[in-house]
Amino acid sequence: MEAEDGVLVPVIRNADQFPLNDLVSRYNRLVDLARQRRLPPSDTGGSIATVTNYGTFGLTLATPIPLPEQTLLLGMGAGKTAPNWDPKLEEFVPVVEATFTLSFDHRVLDGGAAGRLLKRIEELLNSPESL
Repeated sequence: MEAEDGVLVPVIRNADQFPLNDLVSRYNRLVDLARQRRLPPSDTGGSIATVTNYGTFGLTLATPIPLPEQTLLLGMGAGKTAPNWDPKLEEFVPVVEATFTLSFDHRVLDGGAAGRLLKRIEELLNSPESL
């Protein structure tokens, strides 16, 4: 979360154990605490992965770098309307596309695993009902 005097990285622990709807409320609570500068130490640091949204600045591509204690950093670019070929309609239709980047520590994760992770993220975002 960007703050006036720097960036705070709130951590949602055990995120894989909660439905997406629960994560939204947890995230909003952490952002609110961070903006008030009341984020407890137990809600920062000690994470292995971070998500950053550089798309809020209108950027479609960036190369975020993970913090030293982190293994990977998923970056999300701004959504943009783009033409997409629909073979059933045999015409281009507008869709919203966004670029995701994944920066990672090669000492922990190889390119194949990183590629599979990005592919899985794409699959989940294209079928949000599976979340």
